[in-house]
Amino acid sequence: MDFQTDLFLGTALGTIIAFLLALPAVLLETSRRMQNMPLLIDVHAWRGKKLTEGEVFAVGLLIHLVIGALYGLLYTLFAANDWLFITHDPFSLKSLLIFAFFGWLVVNIIILPLIVGVGVFGRKEGKEVWIDSFLALFLEGLILWVVIQFYQPFFFMV
Repeated sequence: MDFQTDLFLGTALGTIIAFLLALPAVLLETSRRMQNMPLLIDVHAWRGKKLTEGEVFAVGLLIHLVIGALYGLLYTLFAANDWLFITHDPFSLKSLLIFAFFGWLVVNIIILPLIVGVGVFGRKEGKEVWIDSFLALFLEGLILWVVIQFYQPFFFMV
């Protein structure tokens, strides 16, 4: 298959995995049984506007899905171009988890403070935000590795 198909598949898989990881939170939040579920970052204010309870959940889910999509897209891009400078071993569990760690740093040092506005490591939203984002990206990398093992005979060839 071609490079664009790999990028699309990586993005789609990242988004689907992120949604599956968020599914327990979606079910529990919509049934009103539980709120502030782990793995989803609660953003209580966006650009100075205080968000309602439903908006907090929606923004957290959106951020989670976007980060999952970007993880799948960027990992596939890095693997296809041999930019995995530490491992040079595309689609291996080790490279996916190392990439997840660097992705976690980027999310917590750049994306959360600059785009979302919750401070470095999400400190303005709570002390556990860095753990939630770490677990989400670690699980994303682990599950993506399992799924890639299924697709690799046809896709993700390097």
